[in-house]
Amino acid sequence: MEELLAALIPTLLLIGSILIVGFIVTLGSLFYFRRRSFEKSTYKQVTQEGFLKAVRDKGIWGEYLTTRQLEKVEGYGKFVMNTYLPKVRGKGLTEIDITFIHESGIYVLESKNYSGWIFGKEADRQWTQMFKNRYKQRFYNPIKQNEQHLKSMEQFLAKTVEDNVFQSVIVFSERCELKKITIDSSHVHVIKRNDLRRTIKRLATVKRLTSMQVDSVYEQLKQQSQVDQQVKDAHIEAIKSFSS
Repeated sequence: MEELLAALIPTLLLIGSILIVGFIVTLGSLFYFRRRSFEKSTYKQVTQEGFLKAVRDKGIWGEYLTTRQLEKVEGYGKFVMNTYLPKVRGKGLTEIDITFIHESGIYVLESKNYSGWIFGKEADRQWTQMFKNRYKQRFYNPIKQNEQHLKSMEQFLAKTVEDNVFQSVIVFSERCELKKITIDSSHVHVIKRNDLRRTIKRLATVKRLTSMQVDSVYEQLKQQSQVDQQVKDAHIEAIKSFSS
């Protein structure tokens, strides 16, 4: 028996080495192709974010994956990232994650790269995220959060487009389950990221904007996304004050 085990050890070590090398090669290939896809993306062109930073930050990575879905939507459209607009009420600015300007309308997206089970109603102030171990945590209702963004954008673009072109889209990660979500407003959509393209395709049956309007809105919002670091820092501090 000992002789048999001694004879098998070199074979087992060889198999183990092959498996380890195979794993490293597979991981390296995945990293390479993922990085190449990121570097060629419109998201990279728009934001100039670095790949390593995007991979480490789940919020940024979620935005990137969301824009990948938007790139697949047929028809004339452009998107703008991280737009800072004046609040409708009060002082300061509000930050909008993603705006997709399409010939069918303007889609104001709030990206939530969450996992677990998600529960909430449109009228609630707080929603619930629950994990497999039954641990729960609350977060501010993303519909209400995005409604503030929507109102700010309607006000900012009042001279360019009509109010009926706006849609509020809350995009959750594929890693979560939307268990009990109640929505009352027809312009509000709460979906998982893999349903984004299908949802916009369903809404894009009517052209509400000309290509010139799409370009005009894009240029106006693009200017509002090119803010200096001082403005961004002030916005972050305002959020911290609101949360505390």
